Amino acid sequence: MWLLHTPKLVLHQFTDANIPYYAILSHTWGAEEITFADLKKQRQTGKPPKGARYEKIMGCCAKARSDGFEYV
Repeated sequence: MWLLHTPKLVLHQFTDANIPYYAILSHTWGAEEITFADLKKQRQTGKPPKGARYEKIMGCCAKARSDGFEYV
């Protein structure tokens, strides 16, 4: 299972029974949304996400963090 770490916006893969609690947030997709491939590329480069394309995902992560979740 892939989950997004809300403080750092980095994907983590969990393959065993130690999957942490996580938030599930729903949204509608627009024309310029980030993709799973974008997040995987960001994970490989280590560069933090920036720009308007990441605004929605950053907002989702902020909401999850404010509700006490470290992963989405």
